[in-house]
Amino acid sequence: MKNVRIVFSKTDRAKYVSHLDLMRTMTRAMRRAQIPLWYTEGFNRHPYLTFAAPLSLGHEGLRETVDIRLEEDVPFDTLIEKINAVLPQGIVAVSAAEAVDKVKELVAAEYTVTLHCSAADVAALLAQDEILVEKRTKKKTYKTVDLKPYFANAVVNEGEEGHCVMDVTLPSGSAENVNPSLFTTALTTTLGYDVRAEYLRRRLLKSDGTEFL
Repeated sequence: MKNVRIVFSKTDRAKYVSHLDLMRTMTRAMRRAQIPLWYTEGFNRHPYLTFAAPLSLGHEGLRETVDIRLEEDVPFDTLIEKINAVLPQGIVAVSAAEAVDKVKELVAAEYTVTLHCSAADVAALLAQDEILVEKRTKKKTYKTVDLKPYFANAVVNEGEEGHCVMDVTLPSGSAENVNPSLFTTALTTTLGYDVRAEYLRRRLLKSDGTEFL
């Protein structure tokens, strides 16, 4: 058996594919491509597929990862070619290699967020002493969190036609996760109208700032 990490992008209309449907899509693509996947033992056997960090619905990702386990060796280039031939539009396998990093090493993610408001409005919110917002927990309850420390590294630039672009690195891993949409929620509350936003996750990072691979 051989563990392989596939890097893929999920953009355009595919951003509306939920994580559960993405798992089904990937599994179906592997079968159609006749990839020799390893299946779990037991009554309900299923192929081994593990995503390092599920992408939120409506968000695009450039370098997402899924781990698979092969029963037979397949050249990485052949693997990518076969999978891309059957994947739906918007999902593209970028590369394949033996997994180097363990999932527990993943701690952060780089985002580009396009906000349909002025850079001055965003800067004003970032300059506040606190940026309080309600965040849903894993137990499906809500708690108030201060986004200020998480967005201290944010860089905001004025865009075109009344929008701005924010680049920010946020926690993303088993220990802690901060969704960039929380900032949009805080901005909406501050400005008093619904702020539209587009989210792009550029890559996943380890604690030393290098890419998770």
